[in-house]
Amino acid sequence: MHKSEPNKITEVTRRYITDALLLDTEPFYGRLDLVGFLRRVWPLKDMPSTDSRFEDAEGDIWQHMINNDDWTTDYLFYSRLDVIDLPDERFAKFLEESVHPLVSTGPERTARLVSLFNEYLGADGFALRPDGQISGHKLYKLVSTTGSGALLEAYEVVLSFAGEDRAYVDEVAGLLKANDVSLFYDMYEEATLWGKDLVEHLHKVYSGSARYCVMFISASYAEKIWPTYERRSAFERAIEAKEEYILPARFDDTPLPGLRKTIHYIDLRKKTPEAFAALILKKLGRHVL
Repeated sequence: MHKSEPNKITEVTRRYITDALLLDTEPFYGRLDLVGFLRRVWPLKDMPSTDSRFEDAEGDIWQHMINNDDWTTDYLFYSRLDVIDLPDERFAKFLEESVHPLVSTGPERTARLVSLFNEYLGADGFALRPDGQISGHKLYKLVSTTGSGALLEAYEVVLSFAGEDRAYVDEVAGLLKANDVSLFYDMYEEATLWGKDLVEHLHKVYSGSARYCVMFISASYAEKIWPTYERRSAFERAIEAKEEYILPARFDDTPLPGLRKTIHYIDLRKKTPEAFAALILKKLGRHVL
């Protein structure tokens, strides 16, 4: 497997965590079924099958883990899903989903797993930290504990827009920053972006661990090259996550390839930057300062 840079979560940490999950008295997939959990982390429909009877990984995992039960969970993780060589972002997603309220069987199990994961992750300079909540239950994100070498900044919001619309977006970004929202806005990332391969880095940002991607849609946004890269990565994340991630907002009615017409959007022609920033804060469950 080709990697642009080595993983920062070491093989030792991955093995300790994976083995602990395998030896646990409760299944790692919690209240979900096995395949339902794996879908939240891996794009099974896009992964090839190792069994000629099936078109994709979802089919052969179902066959050999559920229908026939002739694969061990150890084989599933170490051989079929290759947890040792997964990109850090995917392994982080695996840990985050293991303690997600829709997966975990209760607060006690969540607390136990977070403590267990953090015991091993600490040696690599990472930890699961609270990042918002759903219905009173905590969500967690993997972040750096050292201030350096992070997988990616754990953004709450990433902003995707065309340069022609910067004046409006800049006001929104400033208001979010003033309210202590962790966001990706290119004008705040000059040092981080310096020297980076932008195609690779922006893919990680927009398909990464942010809670939401706010997409400022306009005629310019639909035709520009960089916004196209950003939204393709955002769509990839949205497909894998199977939950709301893209928050579309429109300056005009330009059709946007890949964006389903049934997804509700905000009409920016009817919102001042202040009102729109307040709406984002409300979506995050935050109060305006």
